Amino acid sequence: MQTLVLKNKKDFFILPTSPFHFDGTFHKPSHYPDKLTDWEIGKYWQTIRIGKRLFGLKIENKGDIQKPKITVSVFYNKNISEIELEKIKGEIVWRFDLNADLKEFNKLAKSDKRFYPIFKKWLGVCNSSAHNLYELLIIAVLLQNATVRRTVQMTNVLLDNYGAKLKFDGKEIFAIWLPEKLNDVSEQNLRDLKIGYRAKFIKRLSKDFAEGKIDEPKLRTLNQESAKKELMKLYGVGPETARILLFEVCHQYNTFDHIAPWQQKIYSRLFYKKPLVPANKIRDDIKKQYGEYSMLAVHYIWEDIFWRRKHEKIDWLEKEIRL
Repeated sequence: MQTLVLKNKKDFFILPTSPFHFDGTFHKPSHYPDKLTDWEIGKYWQTIRIGKRLFGLKIENKGDIQKPKITVSVFYNKNISEIELEKIKGEIVWRFDLNADLKEFNKLAKSDKRFYPIFKKWLGVCNSSAHNLYELLIIAVLLQNATVRRTVQMTNVLLDNYGAKLKFDGKEIFAIWLPEKLNDVSEQNLRDLKIGYRAKFIKRLSKDFAEGKIDEPKLRTLNQESAKKELMKLYGVGPETARILLFEVCHQYNTFDHIAPWQQKIYSRLFYKKPLVPANKIRDDIKKQYGEYSMLAVHYIWEDIFWRRKHEKIDWLEKEIRL
């Protein structure tokens, strides 16, 4: 695999909506470890694709919660146009929800005596996704019916064979391939990498995107029901995957409608301190408390336990995630 070395750099600033929590927005410890991003306190790195061209990004915290400011350094080879810079800026603002107005959510959080300490600690965290829709769907497929350790293995072998490696700012960060790169790759070629039935899903999804079956910028503007219908046109995307994508890609906060069995176990511990609580009760209690912000509220509490895991061993959680 060749490494694309990016030596040129241009900077610009973004002023997120206040309050804003940099590290809680740009780093999600519940996500499985991969080679697609890097993070340390106050700094974050990833690649981004604009059209077919790849760039490196370094994003730094230059403000505070009440007066937020971030610096974006764009790394590139050859030249970069103002149009490309504007597109990169727009993608960062959208993907990391930097214009989110969470005033009403923060008011609701204050009324929750039990969990308010968590909401206060993470005040200003935005729901964010580093990746575009195609990349997120590839990650979703690799998470299906697999331990975290297995997902990491499958992600790495696919990146090593079909991804791109960029070197910038002293980092080596990978990017997921373009959908059309798999046009001439057979399903058996993918299966040979020991990713099992997921080969079929990845092959068919890549075909859908290569043929332009969905328009991601348009998707972001649709109401929830219309967006859900568009997503379910894609191969292998059912109601549950669509629900996750509505939150991750479209930043719709009221999508807490289904709870997977493995999530149910973790939610039961988090919300009730019990091994298992009926999924319907968990859903109904959260929706009653948080209404249109139900998924965002769960996101805060969910990520908090994984931040805690960085510094302490939580036995019941380790059994569930099996990294």
